Amino acid sequence: MIFYTVQHVLILRLLICYKVKSATIHNLLFLVSAAKNEEQELAFYDFVRTRLGAYSRGIQRIIDELKQERLIEESEDSIRITQRGMQIYYNLGASLNPFSSFWDLCLEIMERYVNDPEGLSKRVFCDITFRRAKVGERIFSYGWS
Repeated sequence: MIFYTVQHVLILRLLICYKVKSATIHNLLFLVSAAKNEEQELAFYDFVRTRLGAYSRGIQRIIDELKQERLIEESEDSIRITQRGMQIYYNLGASLNPFSSFWDLCLEIMERYVNDPEGLSKRVFCDITFRRAKVGERIFSYGWS
């Protein structure tokens, strides 16, 4: 049994709303995290640059935990939320209410790229914060203790 954070609930909400691959989740949450000049409470800042886009160990850990708890299932074409995952989300979903501006930004970006994951990936490569890092380097200079 794991303790669910608002970041776990955020991933579940994304999977309720969209059919995506894990790489899309990494790229989307990178863009949302990079959208503000100051740190955001719900954002992820452990991204490294890869040849395919942004990658967060924190996001991947959450995805792995959700799979281990059988709240999500991953196939070749997407990740989907399970019935058990829906029940957990319905119980904990209100915890995202204080972070509505972060969620709104997720929606705004996802709606633009919902049928174009390659476009989302290209958008990541155009981001100045992403471009400043070399492959394998951390992208953000803040958020690290």
